[in-house]
Amino acid sequence: MTVGPIGPFVIENESEADTYLSDLLAKPEYRSIDEVHIRATKYIKDDHLRNYFINKAKEYLENL
Repeated sequence: MTVGPIGPFVIENESEADTYLSDLLAKPEYRSIDEVHIRATKYIKDDHLRNYFINKAKEYLENL
């Protein structure tokens, strides 16, 4: 079985965004909106999905 080249990590849909965000915010050292913005910029190319990710994080952080 041949496998193609592995590309860089990206978040491509809301399900992936939710999972990644949950894992990220589970670690106290990453529970900041600055860290969320860094990760969103680095891993999410789609503007709508990036906004979804950031807004979801804001909501979570406000409820801590």
